[in-house]
Amino acid sequence: MKHIRAFLLWTPFFLAVSSSACSADEGGATLVEAAIITEVLEWGETATALRLEYSDEIEARAIEHSNEHPGKFTYHIVNDRSIANLYVNNSGEKDDVALHGKYVFINLTINNLDQTTYRDQVTFNTSSRNRDRLSAFYGFQSTSITTRSGKTIAPNRFVTSREICLGVDDFTTFSYQNPATGHTLNYHLYVPKGYATIKASGLPLVVHYPSGDYRYTDYDEKYRGALFTHPDALYWASAASQASNPAFVVTVGGPADVNWNVEFSKSEMQQNYVAIIKKVVADYGIDPARIYAISLAGGSVPMWNTILANPDLFAAQISTAYDPYHAFKSLQSGEDNFASMLNMMPGWFFSGLTDGSGSGSLGPDDTRLKGERLRDIAEVMNRKGMNIDIGYGKEGELMWSGLLRGDAANELATAQLTRAKANNATHLVTLFIPGTILQTMHWSWNATYSNAVVRNWLFQQINDKPYAAR
Repeated sequence: MKHIRAFLLWTPFFLAVSSSACSADEGGATLVEAAIITEVLEWGETATALRLEYSDEIEARAIEHSNEHPGKFTYHIVNDRSIANLYVNNSGEKDDVALHGKYVFINLTINNLDQTTYRDQVTFNTSSRNRDRLSAFYGFQSTSITTRSGKTIAPNRFVTSREICLGVDDFTTFSYQNPATGHTLNYHLYVPKGYATIKASGLPLVVHYPSGDYRYTDYDEKYRGALFTHPDALYWASAASQASNPAFVVTVGGPADVNWNVEFSKSEMQQNYVAIIKKVVADYGIDPARIYAISLAGGSVPMWNTILANPDLFAAQISTAYDPYHAFKSLQSGEDNFASMLNMMPGWFFSGLTDGSGSGSLGPDDTRLKGERLRDIAEVMNRKGMNIDIGYGKEGELMWSGLLRGDAANELATAQLTRAKANNATHLVTLFIPGTILQTMHWSWNATYSNAVVRNWLFQQINDKPYAAR
Protein backbone atom coordinates (compact mmCIF):
# COMPACT_ATOMS: atom_id res chain seq x y z
CA MET A 1 0.00 0.00 0.00
CA LYS A 2 2.95 2.30 0.56
CA HIS A 3 3.60 2.90 -3.13
CA ILE A 4 -0.14 3.39 -3.81
CA ARG A 5 -0.37 6.10 -1.15
CA ALA A 6 2.73 7.71 -2.58
CA PHE A 7 1.22 7.71 -6.04
CA LEU A 8 -1.96 9.36 -4.80
CA LEU A 9 0.10 11.94 -2.94
CA TRP A 10 1.90 13.03 -6.08
CA THR A 11 -1.06 12.74 -8.46
CA PRO A 12 -1.79 16.51 -8.27
CA PHE A 13 1.80 17.15 -9.30
CA PHE A 14 1.45 14.84 -12.31
CA LEU A 15 -1.74 16.59 -13.35
CA ALA A 16 -0.14 19.98 -13.01
CA VAL A 17 2.73 19.22 -15.37
CA SER A 18 2.61 18.18 -19.00
CA SER A 19 1.08 14.75 -19.58
CA SER A 20 3.69 13.78 -22.15
CA ALA A 21 7.13 12.49 -21.18
CA CYS A 22 8.50 14.22 -24.29
CA SER A 23 7.00 17.64 -23.72
CA ALA A 24 9.14 20.71 -23.06
CA ASP A 25 9.04 24.44 -23.37
CA GLU A 26 9.54 25.73 -26.88
CA GLY A 27 13.24 25.79 -27.66
CA GLY A 28 14.07 23.48 -24.78
CA ALA A 29 15.40 19.94 -24.72
CA THR A 30 13.11 16.94 -24.39
CA LEU A 31 12.94 13.64 -22.58
CA VAL A 32 12.95 11.01 -25.33
CA GLU A 33 12.41 7.82 -23.32
CA ALA A 34 12.41 6.40 -19.80
CA ALA A 35 13.31 2.71 -19.40
CA ILE A 36 13.74 0.19 -16.57
CA ILE A 37 17.12 -1.56 -16.32
CA THR A 38 17.11 -5.09 -14.88
CA GLU A 39 20.05 -7.29 -13.96
CA VAL A 40 20.29 -10.93 -12.94
CA LEU A 41 22.01 -10.86 -9.57
CA GLU A 42 23.00 -14.01 -7.71
CA TRP A 43 19.46 -14.54 -6.42
CA GLY A 44 17.71 -13.67 -9.71
CA GLU A 45 16.58 -10.78 -11.89
CA THR A 46 15.67 -7.46 -10.30
CA ALA A 47 15.31 -3.82 -11.35
CA THR A 48 18.55 -1.96 -10.60
CA ALA A 49 18.26 1.34 -12.46
CA LEU A 50 16.19 3.67 -14.61
CA ARG A 51 17.59 5.17 -17.80
CA LEU A 52 16.36 8.54 -19.04
CA GLU A 53 17.29 9.49 -22.60
CA TYR A 54 17.26 13.20 -23.47
CA SER A 55 17.51 15.02 -26.78
CA ASP A 56 20.52 17.05 -25.64
CA GLU A 57 23.65 16.38 -23.63
CA ILE A 58 23.66 17.08 -19.90
CA GLU A 59 26.68 17.87 -17.74
CA ALA A 60 27.26 15.56 -14.78
CA ARG A 61 27.25 18.58 -12.46
CA ALA A 62 23.77 19.61 -13.67
CA ILE A 63 22.07 16.78 -11.77
CA GLU A 64 22.37 15.90 -8.10
CA HIS A 65 20.91 13.70 -5.39
CA SER A 66 22.16 15.10 -2.13
CA ASN A 67 20.94 16.85 0.99
CA GLU A 68 24.38 18.28 1.75
CA HIS A 69 24.56 22.07 1.29
CA PRO A 70 24.01 23.34 -1.32
CA GLY A 71 22.56 20.00 -2.40
CA LYS A 72 19.40 19.34 -4.35
CA PHE A 73 17.26 16.44 -5.44
CA THR A 74 16.93 16.53 -9.23
CA TYR A 75 14.71 13.44 -9.41
CA HIS A 76 12.15 11.71 -7.24
CA ILE A 77 10.56 8.28 -7.74
CA VAL A 78 6.96 7.54 -6.75
CA ASN A 79 7.43 3.75 -6.64
CA ASP A 80 8.61 2.19 -3.41
CA ARG A 81 12.30 2.30 -4.34
CA SER A 82 15.08 4.65 -3.31
CA ILE A 83 17.66 6.42 -5.46
CA ALA A 84 21.27 5.34 -4.88
CA ASN A 85 23.08 7.71 -7.23
CA LEU A 86 22.92 9.58 -10.56
CA TYR A 87 25.34 9.79 -13.50
CA VAL A 88 25.38 10.58 -17.21
CA ASN A 89 26.92 9.13 -20.38
CA ASN A 90 26.49 8.87 -24.15
CA SER A 91 26.93 5.10 -24.34
CA GLY A 92 23.60 4.23 -22.77
CA GLU A 93 25.43 1.57 -20.73
CA LYS A 94 24.75 1.16 -17.02
CA ASP A 95 27.62 2.14 -14.69
CA ASP A 96 29.55 3.87 -17.48
CA VAL A 97 30.12 7.16 -15.68
CA ALA A 98 31.03 10.16 -17.86
CA LEU A 99 31.28 13.94 -17.60
CA HIS A 100 28.37 14.55 -19.95
CA GLY A 101 25.87 12.67 -22.08
CA LYS A 102 22.31 12.30 -23.34
CA TYR A 103 21.56 9.48 -20.93
CA VAL A 104 20.87 9.99 -17.24
CA PHE A 105 21.00 6.86 -15.09
CA ILE A 106 19.15 6.64 -11.80
CA ASN A 107 20.66 3.71 -9.92
CA LEU A 108 18.25 2.14 -7.46
CA THR A 109 19.01 0.75 -4.03
CA ILE A 110 18.26 -2.89 -3.28
CA ASN A 111 15.78 -2.93 -0.43
CA ASN A 112 16.87 -6.19 1.12
CA LEU A 113 20.12 -8.10 0.57
CA ASP A 114 19.18 -10.90 2.97
CA GLN A 115 19.59 -14.02 0.84
CA THR A 116 16.92 -15.88 2.82
CA THR A 117 14.22 -13.41 1.75
CA TYR A 118 15.51 -12.55 -1.72
CA ARG A 119 12.27 -13.57 -3.43
CA ASP A 120 10.54 -10.27 -2.68
CA GLN A 121 13.15 -8.58 -4.86
CA VAL A 122 13.03 -10.65 -8.04
CA THR A 123 10.97 -10.02 -11.16
CA PHE A 124 9.49 -13.52 -11.35
CA ASN A 125 7.05 -15.51 -9.25
CA THR A 126 8.54 -18.77 -8.00
CA SER A 127 5.10 -20.30 -7.36
CA SER A 128 3.50 -19.61 -10.74
CA ARG A 129 6.91 -19.90 -12.46
CA ASN A 130 6.16 -16.81 -14.50
CA ARG A 131 7.83 -13.50 -15.24
CA ASP A 132 5.33 -10.78 -16.16
CA ARG A 133 6.13 -7.38 -17.61
CA LEU A 134 7.22 -5.06 -14.85
CA SER A 135 4.90 -2.34 -13.64
CA ALA A 136 5.92 1.10 -14.83
CA PHE A 137 8.11 3.31 -12.70
CA TYR A 138 6.73 6.79 -12.13
CA GLY A 139 8.93 9.72 -11.25
CA PHE A 140 9.53 13.37 -11.80
CA GLN A 141 12.28 15.86 -12.42
CA SER A 142 11.78 18.43 -9.70
CA THR A 143 14.24 21.11 -10.82
CA SER A 144 15.16 22.64 -14.18
CA ILE A 145 18.21 21.24 -15.94
CA THR A 146 20.38 23.33 -18.26
CA THR A 147 21.97 21.28 -21.03
CA ARG A 148 25.48 21.69 -22.45
CA SER A 149 24.11 23.77 -25.33
CA GLY A 150 22.23 26.08 -22.96
CA LYS A 151 18.76 24.63 -23.47
CA THR A 152 16.41 24.17 -20.55
CA ILE A 153 14.68 20.97 -19.50
CA ALA A 154 11.77 22.15 -17.41
CA PRO A 155 10.51 20.15 -14.40
CA ASN A 156 8.41 17.29 -15.70
CA ARG A 157 7.24 13.78 -14.95
CA PHE A 158 8.34 10.51 -16.53
CA VAL A 159 6.82 7.07 -16.90
CA THR A 160 8.93 4.12 -18.05
CA SER A 161 7.82 2.60 -21.33
CA ARG A 162 10.06 -0.45 -21.74
CA GLU A 163 12.57 -2.78 -20.07
CA ILE A 164 16.24 -3.24 -20.83
CA CYS A 165 17.28 -6.63 -19.42
CA LEU A 166 21.05 -6.68 -19.08
CA GLY A 167 22.55 -10.03 -19.99
CA VAL A 168 19.22 -11.63 -20.87
CA ASP A 169 18.72 -9.35 -23.89
CA ASP A 170 22.10 -10.49 -25.22
CA PHE A 171 20.57 -13.89 -26.00
CA THR A 172 18.40 -14.44 -29.08
CA THR A 173 15.53 -16.91 -28.81
CA PHE A 174 14.93 -19.48 -31.54
CA SER A 175 12.52 -22.40 -31.75
CA TYR A 176 13.50 -25.90 -32.86
CA GLN A 177 10.82 -28.28 -34.14
CA ASN A 178 11.39 -32.02 -34.12
CA PRO A 179 10.45 -33.15 -37.66
CA ALA A 180 9.32 -36.57 -36.43
CA THR A 181 7.07 -35.51 -33.54
CA GLY A 182 6.30 -31.87 -34.34
CA HIS A 183 7.26 -30.93 -30.79
CA THR A 184 9.13 -27.65 -30.31
CA LEU A 185 11.85 -26.55 -27.90
CA ASN A 186 13.02 -22.98 -27.53
CA TYR A 187 16.72 -22.28 -27.34
CA HIS A 188 18.43 -19.08 -26.32
CA LEU A 189 21.72 -18.35 -28.06
CA TYR A 190 24.42 -15.84 -27.26
CA VAL A 191 26.36 -14.88 -30.38
CA PRO A 192 29.73 -13.26 -29.61
CA LYS A 193 30.13 -9.72 -30.84
CA GLY A 194 32.12 -9.60 -34.07
CA TYR A 195 32.21 -13.39 -34.38
CA ALA A 196 32.10 -13.20 -38.19
CA THR A 197 35.60 -11.73 -38.31
CA ILE A 198 37.03 -14.82 -36.63
CA LYS A 199 34.52 -17.34 -37.90
CA ALA A 200 37.06 -19.12 -40.10
CA SER A 201 38.96 -20.38 -37.08
CA GLY A 202 35.80 -21.48 -35.28
CA LEU A 203 34.71 -20.47 -31.79
CA PRO A 204 33.76 -22.73 -28.87
CA LEU A 205 30.21 -23.41 -27.70
CA VAL A 206 29.15 -23.58 -24.05
CA VAL A 207 26.05 -25.75 -23.66
CA HIS A 208 24.11 -24.93 -20.50
CA TYR A 209 21.85 -27.57 -18.90
CA PRO A 210 19.30 -25.81 -16.64
CA SER A 211 17.40 -27.32 -13.78
CA GLY A 212 13.61 -26.96 -13.52
CA ASP A 213 13.82 -23.23 -14.22
CA TYR A 214 13.84 -23.98 -17.97
CA ARG A 215 10.04 -24.15 -17.69
CA TYR A 216 9.66 -20.65 -16.23
CA THR A 217 7.91 -18.61 -18.88
CA ASP A 218 7.73 -14.87 -19.42
CA TYR A 219 5.32 -12.33 -20.85
CA ASP A 220 6.13 -13.22 -24.47
CA GLU A 221 6.19 -17.00 -23.95
CA LYS A 222 9.89 -17.36 -24.70
CA TYR A 223 10.56 -19.57 -21.66
CA ARG A 224 13.70 -17.67 -20.68
CA GLY A 225 13.67 -18.92 -17.09
CA ALA A 226 17.16 -20.40 -17.40
CA LEU A 227 18.40 -16.85 -18.03
CA PHE A 228 16.47 -14.73 -15.53
CA THR A 229 16.22 -17.02 -12.48
CA HIS A 230 19.99 -17.49 -12.03
CA PRO A 231 23.08 -15.95 -13.66
CA ASP A 232 24.91 -19.25 -14.23
CA ALA A 233 24.54 -19.13 -18.03
CA LEU A 234 25.10 -15.36 -18.11
CA TYR A 235 28.55 -15.59 -16.52
CA TRP A 236 29.82 -17.17 -19.74
CA ALA A 237 28.36 -14.38 -21.89
CA SER A 238 29.63 -11.58 -19.65
CA ALA A 239 32.03 -9.00 -21.04
CA ALA A 240 34.81 -10.26 -18.78
CA SER A 241 34.42 -13.87 -19.86
CA GLN A 242 34.07 -13.01 -23.54
CA ALA A 243 37.19 -10.82 -23.43
CA SER A 244 39.24 -13.82 -22.33
CA ASN A 245 37.34 -16.55 -24.15
CA PRO A 246 34.94 -15.46 -26.89
CA ALA A 247 32.36 -18.21 -27.18
CA PHE A 248 28.79 -19.01 -28.12
CA VAL A 249 26.49 -19.89 -25.21
CA VAL A 250 23.22 -21.79 -25.53
CA THR A 251 20.50 -22.88 -23.13
CA VAL A 252 16.93 -24.14 -23.55
CA GLY A 253 13.39 -23.46 -22.38
CA GLY A 254 9.93 -24.89 -22.81
CA PRO A 255 6.96 -26.49 -21.05
CA ALA A 256 7.69 -28.94 -18.25
CA ASP A 257 8.93 -32.31 -19.53
CA VAL A 258 8.77 -35.24 -17.10
CA ASN A 259 11.42 -37.04 -19.12
CA TRP A 260 14.06 -34.28 -18.91
CA ASN A 261 15.79 -36.20 -16.11
CA VAL A 262 15.61 -39.77 -17.47
CA GLU A 263 17.97 -41.68 -19.73
CA PHE A 264 18.69 -40.17 -23.13
CA SER A 265 16.84 -42.78 -25.18
CA LYS A 266 13.57 -41.94 -23.39
CA SER A 267 13.92 -38.15 -23.35
CA GLU A 268 12.84 -36.30 -26.46
CA MET A 269 13.88 -33.04 -24.81
CA GLN A 270 17.45 -34.26 -24.40
CA GLN A 271 17.45 -35.53 -27.97
CA ASN A 272 16.05 -32.24 -29.27
CA TYR A 273 18.76 -30.39 -27.38
CA VAL A 274 21.46 -32.44 -29.11
CA ALA A 275 19.82 -31.62 -32.45
CA ILE A 276 19.93 -27.93 -31.47
CA ILE A 277 23.61 -28.20 -30.54
CA LYS A 278 24.45 -29.73 -33.91
CA LYS A 279 22.40 -27.07 -35.71
CA VAL A 280 24.22 -24.25 -33.91
CA VAL A 281 27.57 -25.91 -34.71
CA ALA A 282 26.65 -26.08 -38.41
CA ASP A 283 25.02 -22.64 -38.63
CA TYR A 284 27.84 -20.71 -36.97
CA GLY A 285 30.94 -22.71 -37.83
CA ILE A 286 31.57 -23.76 -34.22
CA ASP A 287 34.82 -25.60 -33.53
CA PRO A 288 33.55 -29.17 -32.96
CA ALA A 289 36.55 -29.92 -30.76
CA ARG A 290 35.50 -27.22 -28.28
CA ILE A 291 31.90 -27.94 -27.30
CA TYR A 292 31.49 -27.83 -23.53
CA ALA A 293 28.70 -28.88 -21.15
CA ILE A 294 27.84 -27.10 -17.89
CA SER A 295 24.95 -27.66 -15.50
CA LEU A 296 22.97 -26.11 -12.71
CA ALA A 297 21.95 -28.61 -10.01
CA GLY A 298 19.22 -30.88 -11.43
CA GLY A 299 20.41 -30.06 -14.93
CA SER A 300 23.34 -32.35 -14.17
CA VAL A 301 21.15 -35.42 -14.71
CA PRO A 302 20.10 -34.70 -18.33
CA MET A 303 23.64 -33.45 -19.00
CA TRP A 304 25.24 -36.66 -17.74
CA ASN A 305 22.68 -38.83 -19.54
CA THR A 306 23.40 -36.92 -22.76
CA ILE A 307 27.15 -37.39 -22.26
CA LEU A 308 26.76 -41.13 -21.71
CA ALA A 309 24.70 -41.48 -24.89
CA ASN A 310 26.91 -39.13 -26.96
CA PRO A 311 30.47 -39.77 -25.79
CA ASP A 312 32.09 -37.80 -28.62
CA LEU A 313 29.97 -34.64 -28.37
CA PHE A 314 31.65 -32.64 -25.57
CA ALA A 315 35.27 -31.84 -24.81
CA ALA A 316 34.69 -31.44 -21.05
CA GLN A 317 31.99 -30.78 -18.48
CA ILE A 318 31.38 -28.89 -15.23
CA SER A 319 28.56 -29.81 -12.85
CA THR A 320 27.25 -28.07 -9.76
CA ALA A 321 25.16 -29.15 -6.76
CA TYR A 322 24.78 -32.80 -7.73
CA ASP A 323 26.42 -36.18 -7.27
CA PRO A 324 26.25 -39.41 -9.34
CA TYR A 325 24.68 -41.46 -6.53
CA HIS A 326 21.76 -39.02 -6.44
CA ALA A 327 21.58 -38.83 -10.23
CA PHE A 328 21.54 -42.55 -10.97
CA LYS A 329 19.66 -43.71 -7.85
CA SER A 330 21.76 -46.71 -6.86
CA LEU A 331 25.22 -47.50 -5.59
CA GLN A 332 26.20 -49.57 -8.59
CA SER A 333 24.69 -47.41 -11.32
CA GLY A 334 26.16 -44.30 -9.73
CA GLU A 335 29.65 -45.75 -9.68
CA ASP A 336 29.42 -47.36 -13.13
CA ASN A 337 28.07 -44.24 -14.84
CA PHE A 338 30.53 -41.99 -13.04
CA ALA A 339 33.41 -44.18 -14.19
CA SER A 340 32.12 -44.08 -17.77
CA MET A 341 31.96 -40.27 -17.75
CA LEU A 342 35.46 -40.00 -16.31
CA ASN A 343 36.76 -42.23 -19.10
CA MET A 344 35.08 -40.07 -21.75
CA MET A 345 36.26 -36.56 -20.90
CA PRO A 346 37.72 -34.27 -18.22
CA GLY A 347 35.26 -33.09 -15.60
CA TRP A 348 35.09 -30.69 -12.69
CA PHE A 349 32.42 -31.44 -10.09
CA PHE A 350 31.29 -28.86 -7.49
CA SER A 351 29.05 -29.16 -4.44
CA GLY A 352 28.54 -27.69 -1.01
CA LEU A 353 29.72 -30.31 1.48
CA THR A 354 26.48 -30.07 3.47
CA ASP A 355 24.09 -29.63 0.55
CA GLY A 356 21.03 -31.40 1.93
CA SER A 357 19.10 -31.71 -1.34
CA GLY A 358 18.61 -35.34 -2.33
CA SER A 359 19.12 -36.65 1.19
CA GLY A 360 18.71 -40.41 1.48
CA SER A 361 19.32 -40.95 -2.24
CA LEU A 362 20.53 -44.49 -1.59
CA GLY A 363 17.84 -45.29 0.95
CA PRO A 364 16.92 -44.28 4.51
CA ASP A 365 20.19 -45.64 5.90
CA ASP A 366 22.24 -43.28 3.73
CA THR A 367 22.61 -40.22 5.96
CA ARG A 368 25.35 -38.52 3.94
CA LEU A 369 24.77 -35.12 2.39
CA LYS A 370 25.35 -34.34 -1.27
CA GLY A 371 28.92 -33.07 -1.00
CA GLU A 372 29.85 -36.04 1.16
CA ARG A 373 28.45 -38.44 -1.42
CA LEU A 374 30.39 -36.64 -4.18
CA ARG A 375 33.60 -36.86 -2.14
CA ASP A 376 33.02 -40.53 -1.37
CA ILE A 377 32.33 -41.61 -4.95
CA ALA A 378 35.47 -39.78 -6.08
CA GLU A 379 37.46 -41.71 -3.48
CA VAL A 380 35.93 -44.96 -4.76
CA MET A 381 37.00 -44.06 -8.31
CA ASN A 382 40.54 -43.32 -7.15
CA ARG A 383 40.75 -46.72 -5.46
CA LYS A 384 39.73 -48.22 -8.80
CA GLY A 385 42.61 -46.52 -10.60
CA MET A 386 41.12 -43.16 -11.59
CA ASN A 387 42.99 -39.97 -10.79
CA ILE A 388 40.69 -37.31 -9.36
CA ASP A 389 41.92 -34.34 -7.36
CA ILE A 390 39.51 -34.18 -4.42
CA GLY A 391 39.38 -30.77 -2.77
CA TYR A 392 38.77 -32.02 0.75
CA GLY A 393 41.97 -33.14 2.48
CA LYS A 394 42.06 -35.02 5.78
CA GLU A 395 39.70 -32.79 7.73
CA GLY A 396 38.28 -30.52 5.03
CA GLU A 397 41.26 -28.16 4.89
CA LEU A 398 41.22 -28.15 1.07
CA MET A 399 37.60 -27.01 0.76
CA TRP A 400 36.77 -23.59 -0.70
CA SER A 401 34.94 -20.66 0.83
CA GLY A 402 31.91 -20.04 -1.34
CA LEU A 403 31.74 -16.45 -0.11
CA LEU A 404 34.81 -15.42 -2.08
CA ARG A 405 34.70 -13.71 -5.46
CA GLY A 406 37.28 -12.14 -7.74
CA ASP A 407 41.00 -12.61 -7.12
CA ALA A 408 40.54 -14.38 -3.79
CA ALA A 409 38.31 -17.02 -5.37
CA ASN A 410 40.57 -17.31 -8.41
CA GLU A 411 43.48 -18.14 -6.08
CA LEU A 412 41.55 -21.11 -4.69
CA ALA A 413 40.98 -22.48 -8.19
CA THR A 414 44.58 -21.88 -9.21
CA ALA A 415 45.84 -23.72 -6.13
CA GLN A 416 43.67 -26.76 -6.84
CA LEU A 417 44.62 -26.84 -10.51
CA THR A 418 48.29 -26.60 -9.59
CA ARG A 419 47.89 -29.55 -7.22
CA ALA A 420 45.97 -31.51 -9.85
CA LYS A 421 48.61 -30.86 -12.48
CA ALA A 422 51.39 -31.98 -10.15
CA ASN A 423 49.53 -35.26 -9.63
CA ASN A 424 48.54 -35.64 -13.31
CA ALA A 425 44.85 -35.51 -12.30
CA THR A 426 42.49 -34.90 -15.22
CA HIS A 427 39.38 -34.58 -13.07
CA LEU A 428 38.61 -32.39 -10.06
CA VAL A 429 36.08 -32.38 -7.23
CA THR A 430 35.58 -29.13 -5.30
CA LEU A 431 33.63 -28.90 -2.06
CA PHE A 432 32.53 -25.71 -0.33
CA ILE A 433 32.92 -25.12 3.40
CA PRO A 434 29.61 -25.41 5.30
CA GLY A 435 27.91 -22.06 5.76
CA THR A 436 29.75 -20.28 2.94
CA ILE A 437 27.11 -20.59 0.20
CA LEU A 438 24.43 -17.89 0.46
CA GLN A 439 20.76 -18.83 0.39
CA THR A 440 21.44 -22.55 1.03
CA MET A 441 24.43 -24.84 0.59
CA HIS A 442 22.69 -26.09 -2.56
CA TRP A 443 23.40 -22.86 -4.45
CA SER A 444 27.01 -23.65 -5.35
CA TRP A 445 26.69 -22.51 -8.97
CA ASN A 446 27.36 -18.81 -8.28
CA ALA A 447 30.67 -19.47 -6.53
CA THR A 448 31.54 -21.87 -9.35
CA TYR A 449 30.72 -20.04 -12.57
CA SER A 450 31.70 -16.57 -11.35
CA ASN A 451 35.25 -17.92 -11.01
CA ALA A 452 37.33 -16.85 -14.02
CA VAL A 453 39.95 -19.58 -13.45
CA VAL A 454 37.26 -22.25 -13.50
CA ARG A 455 35.90 -20.88 -16.77
CA ASN A 456 39.38 -20.72 -18.27
CA TRP A 457 39.99 -24.36 -17.33
CA LEU A 458 36.99 -25.46 -19.38
CA PHE A 459 38.16 -23.65 -22.51
CA GLN A 460 41.58 -25.29 -22.27
CA GLN A 461 40.07 -28.74 -22.82
CA ILE A 462 40.12 -30.06 -26.40
CA ASN A 463 38.20 -33.02 -27.83
CA ASP A 464 40.70 -35.10 -29.83
CA LYS A 465 37.98 -36.98 -31.72
CA PRO A 466 34.91 -34.74 -32.03
CA TYR A 467 31.77 -36.15 -33.64
CA ALA A 468 31.71 -33.66 -36.52
CA ALA A 469 35.26 -34.49 -37.54
CA ARG A 470 34.47 -38.12 -38.30
